[in-house]
Amino acid sequence: MESGVKNALMEVEYKTEKTKKLCKELAYAKKQLPTEVAEKLLSHINYIEQASCFADIMNYPPFKFHKLYGDRKDDYALDVGRKLGYRIIIEPLDENNKSLKKEKDINVIKNCTKIVLVVEVTNHYA
Repeated sequence: MESGVKNALMEVEYKTEKTKKLCKELAYAKKQLPTEVAEKLLSHINYIEQASCFADIMNYPPFKFHKLYGDRKDDYALDVGRKLGYRIIIEPLDENNKSLKKEKDINVIKNCTKIVLVVEVTNHYA
């Protein structure tokens, strides 16, 4: 895992250097994604970096925070514009970098998540 930005209460990490570059460098993101998606992605990452707790992320309406199913069972996603079809796949981690994605109680996830691991950015419909 590549280290990300530390905040007072939350930390953001990236599963790969490529994902980090996509989420942090607008010029690179615009080469890989439609311009509107790239701009919204960086805006979303900025919001996550400024969140004081995981509940801020879960409850921010534009993200439409949701659990995934099927092949992505136990993963979570944040929409990057519902109509655009892109999403940020995230994994909540505790302060010891232990995954909370198999935790069934959403309140435990909300209260124990100290790190957001950005797993990837995908086009849901591709």
